[in-house]
Amino acid sequence: MKLSIVSTVAVESPGGQRSWDLEGYVAELRAAERLGFYGAYTGERRGRGGASGKTAVTTSPELLCMYGLSQTESLVVGTQITLLPLHHPVRIIQDACVINTLYPGRFRLGVGAGYTSEDFRAFGVPLEERGRRMEAGMEAIRAFIDERPIELSAPYCGAIPAKDPGCGHPPEIMMGGWSRAGMRRAARFGDGWLSATIRTVTAEAELAALYRTECRKLGKPARVVLSRDAGIAVTDAEAQDRFGGYPLAYARIYFERGGAFEARYEPWVTGIASSSEITLDMAAPDRFLIGSVETWLSTLAEWKKTIDPDEVVIRLRNFNGPSLQEELEQMELIGREVIPVLADL
Repeated sequence: MKLSIVSTVAVESPGGQRSWDLEGYVAELRAAERLGFYGAYTGERRGRGGASGKTAVTTSPELLCMYGLSQTESLVVGTQITLLPLHHPVRIIQDACVINTLYPGRFRLGVGAGYTSEDFRAFGVPLEERGRRMEAGMEAIRAFIDERPIELSAPYCGAIPAKDPGCGHPPEIMMGGWSRAGMRRAARFGDGWLSATIRTVTAEAELAALYRTECRKLGKPARVVLSRDAGIAVTDAEAQDRFGGYPLAYARIYFERGGAFEARYEPWVTGIASSSEITLDMAAPDRFLIGSVETWLSTLAEWKKTIDPDEVVIRLRNFNGPSLQEELEQMELIGREVIPVLADL
């Protein structure tokens, strides 16, 4: 089992001001490379992170990946996710091929449909078109990779251009999704599936089973990437006290947006009238990876049985904290006590 991180580009000051933290971004990537993490990924937001305006990512993830790749030597760096419906698919795959040529085998393109209206409004794209654009966009990307001459499907127009021989091999393409239609698309078009961070592992395991079934029908290998909010310390109590509040704040945002909490997995949801009522004890089980080294290893072993991920991507630092220094200290502990054991899980 591989372990990777979500890198942090945008942070929020105590006064609520958002700013870039490129020094921190590079420090995260260099620490991840030194400590044995597999990869580091950053996502895309075009509308200031939705209604809340709060997110740890910013615009132009491919450009940020280029910068991160230039600052490291072996770490896989990629997008998780690029909002494919907002862009022309030929440009996305051509740019990805260029990056993967400059840094062979180290760039991963992760794409998804998106869900916040603010991102789509910035490009004048109707939110309800995202499914159709994902389907047409991935069909175009696969045709480009396979060098199949096709006319692009609406809403795109034109024809697939010849692949530039100088681009070399395209990167692996991972697809996000948390619907049955998304699982079928991931199996048809992707090299793997990226789970949602905020839903329970049990809920994601049901989608993973569908994704694997679809891959078997197509005669292709299935790859599952499990994404989780995380925090680690010497004891469970310390980890919860120091780091539990950050993913809890994010969970409350997702509760207000809807779709992340389901009563069939978490019966307490039916008794909640406001996101402020959600506590860490409610949100954390089967969702967050927060605790001591022993708790991490036992939880990862349990998730290995539940969903059997090829890779686990953890988010230790979000827009609201903890500090860079606290994150780096956590990464040191993970690199020393967790990563060496993962091969045996």
